[in-house]
Amino acid sequence: SAHPAFSCKEILDSGHSKGDGEYWIDPEKSGNPLRVYCDMSRYANSMKRIFRRLTVYYCSVIPWKITAILPFTVVCFILGGWLLVSNVECGSLSPKVSVETSYRGIGKSHMVLQKSAMKELRGHLSFIQMRFNCRKKQGRTFHVVTAFNSSGEAMVQYFSGRTDEQPDACVSFVRWTLDDNSKLASICQDWGLANGKYYVGKWGHGGDQKSLYSFPTF
Repeated sequence: SAHPAFSCKEILDSGHSKGDGEYWIDPEKSGNPLRVYCDMSRYANSMKRIFRRLTVYYCSVIPWKITAILPFTVVCFILGGWLLVSNVECGSLSPKVSVETSYRGIGKSHMVLQKSAMKELRGHLSFIQMRFNCRKKQGRTFHVVTAFNSSGEAMVQYFSGRTDEQPDACVSFVRWTLDDNSKLASICQDWGLANGKYYVGKWGHGGDQKSLYSFPTF
């Protein structure tokens, strides 16, 4: 905590990563760091140890650095550096989940961020991707990441509180091909609730503060 990084990605880029785990970051550069969970693994295999868990990550990257290393569309897939921003485990013995109104709540083990907290976070870290991972111990895995296109950006804008307009689902993400075997990702045209109608092909169920963790896809 004496020398916190700006973000998980900065830790990874600087060569100071020690793998998946907890790190100190200071997105505000205020001298008041917080401890967070960073997914540094090359292919995000660390998520497979969880019983039933919805995890939401974001990746912050700098375009000029990306183009020098890999094609723009795959850098976060390969290089990692994801920050955990919501973490929910489902089941009768699951720990209680706290609903955080400030992004600084990401330091807690089991939490979800309201849209206002995501807006605050994006104000400090101009993230451009989000990743959703939901897995059952015995069952399918839903694992998608936002695409590098206008629809992907619209999705990030929606979940970070910059707009209440629900983005189109199907063209806004790509499946994490190493482990996504879900049916949900293949029926994105049936996602969403908008203007009182279901099956509209949109992310979310409206523009309230719970959009990130309350029916973001179904």
